[in-house]
Amino acid sequence: MSLSLGQDEPAAAPQPGVDTTGPQELIARGRAAFAANDFATAEEALQTFVEEYGAAEEAKQAVRVFTPMIAICKVGLQKFDEALVWIEKAFADPEIDPLVADELSFWKGIALMTQDQLVEAQHAFGAYWADESHQPVKRYEALVLFATLYLQQGFPKEAADFLSDQIPKIADTAPEAASRAVVLQLYSLIEAGELDRALALVRVQYPRLGDMTQVISFETLALQLGSKLLEEKRWLDAIACLQRIATRDRLLEIQGERKADIESRIARFEGNPNAQSIVFQLKSLLKRVDREIANFEKIENFDSALRLRLATAFQGMERYRESALVMEDMLRTMPPDPVVDSASLALIQCWMQIRRWPKAVGAAELYAEKFCDNGEHLATVMFLRAEALREDQQLAKAQLAYGDLVEKFPEDPVAPKAIFMQGFLYLQQDDNEGALFQFDQLAKKHPDSSLIDDADYWSGQAMAFAKDYEGAREHLRAYLGKYDTPKYRKEAIFRIAVCTFSLGEYVDSIAMFEDFIGKYAGDELVDEARLLMGDALFAEGEIDRGIEVYQAIRPESTRFFEDAWFKIGKAYKLTEEFDEMERHFERFVQQYPDSGRMPEAVYWLGWLETKDEDFAGARARYWDTIVMHGNRPELTSMEDLFLALPKVYQPDGDAGREALLKKLEEMRQLAESGKRDTLALRCAWARAKVLERIDPERAKAALLATTPLVDPKVHNPMVTVDCADAQREAGNLLVAKQLYTETRRWHPRTIQKDRIYAGLGQIAESEGEIDDAIAFYEKFEKETAASTRLGEIQLAKAGLLAEKGRRPEAMATLESVLASDTVSASRKAEALLTLGELKLKSGEKKEALPYFERVYVAYGKFGELNAKAYAQRGETLESLGMGREALEVYRELAGREDLKTFEEARSATDKVKELEAIYPPEPESKAPEIIGEGGDT
Repeated sequence: MSLSLGQDEPAAAPQPGVDTTGPQELIARGRAAFAANDFATAEEALQTFVEEYGAAEEAKQAVRVFTPMIAICKVGLQKFDEALVWIEKAFADPEIDPLVADELSFWKGIALMTQDQLVEAQHAFGAYWADESHQPVKRYEALVLFATLYLQQGFPKEAADFLSDQIPKIADTAPEAASRAVVLQLYSLIEAGELDRALALVRVQYPRLGDMTQVISFETLALQLGSKLLEEKRWLDAIACLQRIATRDRLLEIQGERKADIESRIARFEGNPNAQSIVFQLKSLLKRVDREIANFEKIENFDSALRLRLATAFQGMERYRESALVMEDMLRTMPPDPVVDSASLALIQCWMQIRRWPKAVGAAELYAEKFCDNGEHLATVMFLRAEALREDQQLAKAQLAYGDLVEKFPEDPVAPKAIFMQGFLYLQQDDNEGALFQFDQLAKKHPDSSLIDDADYWSGQAMAFAKDYEGAREHLRAYLGKYDTPKYRKEAIFRIAVCTFSLGEYVDSIAMFEDFIGKYAGDELVDEARLLMGDALFAEGEIDRGIEVYQAIRPESTRFFEDAWFKIGKAYKLTEEFDEMERHFERFVQQYPDSGRMPEAVYWLGWLETKDEDFAGARARYWDTIVMHGNRPELTSMEDLFLALPKVYQPDGDAGREALLKKLEEMRQLAESGKRDTLALRCAWARAKVLERIDPERAKAALLATTPLVDPKVHNPMVTVDCADAQREAGNLLVAKQLYTETRRWHPRTIQKDRIYAGLGQIAESEGEIDDAIAFYEKFEKETAASTRLGEIQLAKAGLLAEKGRRPEAMATLESVLASDTVSASRKAEALLTLGELKLKSGEKKEALPYFERVYVAYGKFGELNAKAYAQRGETLESLGMGREALEVYRELAGREDLKTFEEARSATDKVKELEAIYPPEPESKAPEIIGEGGDT
C-alpha cells in the first residue's frame, strides 16, 4: 500500500446538508485535503478518523493507509515531535510500502534533527545514505545532513573527512548535490583549521564555480580562508586563494542562475505529496540562497576589498610589482573620490619604492587624467612624476616636469624642491652654469625655504665640478661662515680639502685631510679622505707614509678600500718590491674572494710570473681562476683576466694563439652544456677579441652568435657593448638598440658610455631620426668629452646639423673640433675640409679658400683629404676668376708623388694643360729698386 492510494479516485465533495463527521466523510475530506496539500485539514480529518474509528476491525486497512499520511501532514505542518510518533507507528506495520518507508525514513532524520536529537538524527541519515535502495535525491540530502550534524556536534574535522571521502563518489552522478556538499566541506575544513586542505579544495573547485549552487557561500568562505592565510603570513597561499575568487557581479550572476534553477524545481515538485521532502529541502536551500544574496549585496566594495587583500599578500612577499598591479587595476576601474585620490598617490609611491620609474610616471599621468585640476595631491603627484623621470634617466623630460610644477604651483610647498631638483639635474648633466642659475633662482624666489642651505652648498660643488677649484673653495668657506649651523658643515670642510688637493697644493691638503680624519673619525667620508691623503703623500714622495694611510681605510668602504689596496700594489711595482707586491695581491685574493676586483689581483700575480718568464705558471693561475669563478657576473674585472690571456700565450707565436682559441672554445662548450651562461659568454667574447686581430669578420660572427647569452643588467658593459656594436654593424639595429639602451639603464656611469651614445646616434641616423641622432651625439659631447672618439662624433653631428639646415651650429661644432687638444690630426683635417665645403654651400667662396689650404699645409700626410682639398681650392679659385692662382694649385697637386693614385691628382694634370693654354708663363722682369730710408730696399 502506498501513499498514493486514494489519490487516483478523488473523493466526491460532500452534498449540502449532509453530515461530514462520519467515517466516510472524514476519509473523503482527508483524502481531498491531502491531495491538495492542505495538510492542516488532512491532518485533522485523518487523525480524527483513526482516533475515533480506527479500533474497528473493518477500519484496520484504512488505518494502515492513513498513518503514514498523518505523519507526512505533521511534517508538512512542522510538528516534528508529533511526526516522530506517527512515523514510528507507520514503521510498526510490517507490510509498509517500500516507497512509504523510504519517505518516512528520511523525514525521521529531519524530525530528530529539529528536536536536537543530533546523534539519533545522524544515525538516521547515516542509515539512509548507506542504503542504496533509497531514492537517490534524498540520499544525497542525507549525506549533506549527516555531515552537518557532525558540525552541530562540534566535530568539524570528522565532517570534513567524511565529505572528502564521499563527495568524489557522487560528483559525476549528482553534481548539484556534490556542489552543495563542497560548500559544507570547505566550511568544515576552515573550522577544523585544515587550511592546506581547504586551499586545495578551492583550487580544485575554482573551474566549476559556474555550476555551483551556493557559489556566494563558497566564495565568501574562500575570502575567509584567504584572510586566515594572511593572518598566518602565508602570503603565497593567500594569493593562490584570493586569485580564485570571482568578482561581485560574476558571483551575483552565477547565484541568480542557480536560484532560478531551485525555484523551477520547487514549482515542479510542489504539487506532488510524495515529493514533500524534496520540496522541504529545496525551500530551505532557497531561503539560504536568498539570505546569502541579500547579505552579499550589503557588502560594500567587495571587489576592492578583495583586491586590497591580494595586494597585501603580494606586499607581504615583497612582490611590490604585483601589489602595485593589483592596486593599479583597482584604481583604473573605480570612480574618482577622496579614497581613490589617496590610493593613487600610494600607488605612485609603491612603484617608486621598487624603482619601477616608467610605471610611476604612468600612474602619475593616470592620476592627472582622472582628477584633472581637482586632485587634492596634484602638486605632489607632479613632483613624484618628475622624480620618477629623473630616476629613469629621462633628464630632459624631468626638467620639463619640474618646470611645469613650478609654473602651475609656484607657492606650493614642493615648488622650492622642484627648483632645487632642476639645479641638481643640471649638475647630473654636467651643465654647471645651469645648476648655478637654478640655485640662485631658489634663493631669490624662496629665500625662506629650508633648501637655501642645500642650494648654497651645491653651488660650491657646481663650481668644483666645473674645475673652478679656487672659486669653489672660496664659496664653500663663505658658506661655512654664513650659517650658524650649516647643514653640510662636515661635507664643506671635506670638499675644501678636496679642492686644495685638486689645485696641487698637496702639503696643505694633507694637513686638511689629517685634521678632518681626526675630527670625524668613523664618518663615511673619512675613508675617501684617507685615499686622497695617500695620493697627496705619494705625490710628495712620502711613499711609506702614504701606504700607512691607505692601509687605514676600512674594508666596508669597498670602493676606497680596494682603490687603496691596488694603489699600494702598484707602488710596490714602481719601487720594484716584487716579493712584497706578490704577498700583497695574494692576501687580497685569499681574504676577498668575492670582491669584483679579485680577478684584477690575480692578473697582477700572473703579471709577476710573466715578468719572470713563467708563462706556464701565469696560464695555470689565470685558467684556475676562470674555471672556478668565471661564471660569477659580479666579478667585474674577470674580463680583464680574459684579455690578459693572449700575452701569456704570446711566446708560442701563432701556435700559442691557436692553442688559446681552442682552449676558449672548449671551455665555452663545456660551460654552455653545464648551463654556466656567464662563463660561456666570457669565453666566446674573449675568443672574438683574439680573432679581432687576425680575422675581424670571424670575430664579428662570434660576437653575433654570443649575443643571446648577454644580460645587460648583470654582465660587464664592455662585453654587452661589443655585442651591440657587432649587431649594429650587421644591420640588426633593433637588437643593438636594446643592448645599448639596457646597458645605459643598468650601468649609467660605465666607461663604455661613449660607445653607447655613439651607437644609439648611429642607429638613429640610419633610421632617419636625425633629431634623435643629434641629441645622442650631444650627450656624447657633454658626458664623454674625454673619449678618443670625440672628433669622429662631432664630425658626424656637424654633418647632421648641416643636413638640417643648421649651418651655424654645424660650423661651431667643427671649430670646436679644431680647438680640441684631444682630437686626432686626421679628424681636424676632415673638419677643415668640411668647413670649407660648408662655406661654399653658403656662397662664401673666398672664405672657404683658407680652410682648403690649411688641410694640405698643416695636415699633409692625409692623402685622400689633401687631394680633395687641393681640388676644391682649385675649382673655387677658377669660379672666382682666379685662373692663374688655380693653375698653381693644380700644378702642386699634380706634382705630389704621394697623391698620384687619387682621381683628383689625375684630373689636376688635365687641368694644368687646360689652364696653361689660357695663362702662359709671364715674362721675367727685373724688379725695380726702391730706395728707402737708410738705404733699405
